[in-house]
Amino acid sequence: MTEMSNKEIKRFLMQGTFTGKLSTVKEDGSPHVVPIWFVLDDGSSNRRGIVGDIILTTGRTSLKARNIQRDNRVSICIDDQEPPFSFVAVNGAAKIQHSKSNELLKWATKIAERYMGKKKAKEYGRFNSGEGAVLVRIKPTKIIAEKDIAILS
Repeated sequence: MTEMSNKEIKRFLMQGTFTGKLSTVKEDGSPHVVPIWFVLDDGSSNRRGIVGDIILTTGRTSLKARNIQRDNRVSICIDDQEPPFSFVAVNGAAKIQHSKSNELLKWATKIAERYMGKKKAKEYGRFNSGEGAVLVRIKPTKIIAEKDIAILS
């Protein structure tokens, strides 16, 4: 097992259609984990090359949105399930952004392009930025990233 560099982390997080598994804190303190589509906001990266904010959309009344509004602590795990196996685990602070519709549409379309391809990006972007949708921005506070887990030394 080898630790990933910041450059490798960024590349891994945007590789293909890996989904994130987002964990939020429920009202009773127990975890709520769901798969998510996401992209990175490269414009929010800092000078040291640490990854930028993680961006996703969700419904304003979804359990994850309600959890984030009450307790903004989140964790996300993204993993490659093919040998030699790799993963990135991110702890962060999430914020629900009630963005202007054009900002929400922009991010929803970027996310849709990643997971559904260019041909369907606009259609899914409109759907995922419709009435009741909100933008979630997660600022990473800690990242653990390992690659080549199944390679024996």
